[in-house]
Amino acid sequence: MKTVLVTEPIHADGIARLEAGGVRVVHGKGLSADALAAAVAEADAIAVRTFAVSADVLARANKLSVVAKHGVGCDNIDVARCSARRIPVLITAEANKVSVAEQTMMFILALAKAVTWYDTTVRQGDWSARTSLRAFDVAGRTLLLIGFGRIGQEVAKRARAFDMRVVVCDIALNHARAAALGCETTSDFRRHLGEADVLTVHVPKTPLTAGMIGAAEFSALKRGAIVINCARGGIMDEVALAGALDDGHVAGAGLDVFNIEPVSPEHPLLQRANVLVSPHSAASTQEGGRRMAIDTAENILTALAGRVTSGNVFNPGYDS
Repeated sequence: MKTVLVTEPIHADGIARLEAGGVRVVHGKGLSADALAAAVAEADAIAVRTFAVSADVLARANKLSVVAKHGVGCDNIDVARCSARRIPVLITAEANKVSVAEQTMMFILALAKAVTWYDTTVRQGDWSARTSLRAFDVAGRTLLLIGFGRIGQEVAKRARAFDMRVVVCDIALNHARAAALGCETTSDFRRHLGEADVLTVHVPKTPLTAGMIGAAEFSALKRGAIVINCARGGIMDEVALAGALDDGHVAGAGLDVFNIEPVSPEHPLLQRANVLVSPHSAASTQEGGRRMAIDTAENILTALAGRVTSGNVFNPGYDS
């Protein structure tokens, strides 16, 4: 019987699917360091959320034939070492796109409509806030969207439904899909920063994208823009963002992710009323969590049967 190590809790329906597939499930939560190391050594497959599948972990995992990410971001997995051992790293490519897109739109609308500010003033008895004209309409505003993959396309679809002008950029841009959604395209997002009322990023964290939105990019934005990061911490320079918020050039930010997680309650960005945050939970809705767990289980069972779904393979150049 094959053994699957589930490093962190996932939806019960995903566990049920694994067990129905005839594998032995070992739960990593609560295991001692020694017991976890022993579980790694026995694992034919690892299902992982944020646990670090590092070089040291992989060195102990001599039986391992698949790593399945509960989600899409694989910066906690030594993908290069997996590829060298011809171990597929599989993602739940379709499972969380709607959940993250909705979270992105929530941030955009909440910041544009000054929801938390109005809520606070009303609770404090200041009804005169209604004349402040603090909120703005997103219709007719420009959304600059960096990363036009599955999630980016879902965000674009929703933004267009709110009559936003959407400009998209991606290293492998699907021009036909962009046209179908009514989006404009660009090969250089920096050329359009001065037009952007909203900037949102939907790219993986890689050496090319780490720090790609820094002081120069924030200062080039239209004054009063809002910025959203529901992708990965470290893509936006947090120190530079704090500076742009301090001088008023950036009017607000919506952040689901941080460079270091869990984020410290003392983090400077958490001290600002115009910054909305969530605990890297955009994908973790009731529906999204269930879809990711089931898709993770299916990825594992399929791989253990000697097949992989090509659209779920994260490793560049992996040859099944």
